[in-house]
Amino acid sequence: MAITTYTELKTAIESWLDRDDLADKTDDFIAIAESRHRRKVRIREMISRCTIGVTSRYVALPTDFLEGKTFRLLTTPIVYLNQVNMDHLDRVRRETAGTPAYFTVNSEIELDRPPDQSYTGEMIYYKELRGLGSSNSTNALLSRAPDVYLYSCLAAAAPWLSDDERIPLWEGLYKAAVGEINTLDQRGIGVPVATVPGVRP
Repeated sequence: MAITTYTELKTAIESWLDRDDLADKTDDFIAIAESRHRRKVRIREMISRCTIGVTSRYVALPTDFLEGKTFRLLTTPIVYLNQVNMDHLDRVRRETAGTPAYFTVNSEIELDRPPDQSYTGEMIYYKELRGLGSSNSTNALLSRAPDVYLYSCLAAAAPWLSDDERIPLWEGLYKAAVGEINTLDQRGIGVPVATVPGVRP
């Protein structure tokens, strides 16, 4: 059967599990799977671009932010900021105002120095996909890779299935499907042309 909508996904999960006592937990399995997708899936439809006002060392992240790709200041010429981890940022941190050169991401964006003026920043990042439910019947991941959704939902049922021999199969199929779609999209998106010590991959 085709799996293109939230309802069709629920039907497929219940059919594959073949357990009447788990029908009321299907939404939980979908929620658990989507939590896993946020950590593991990175496809081109998740890439977003936004402008951000840079007026202090600490800058708020977009509300749907999952993972950053690039961050630049729209000056003339454009200044590309290098993303580094927190330890590296501490080593290059300056207290004097100037043009930032580095940033790290935690609960917010932290720059290596306070900006010497108000800048307009532009971030390219992976955004969170809207979850499935009665008010949202599909999303980009379900449309492109229903197998990722199905196998992750089936794997999420593992605590209720005890020693069911299907669990390793579903888990393996999920990991393979995620690896394939991530690899396929990374070929088209490309990788950074340069890195600095401490940059996150």
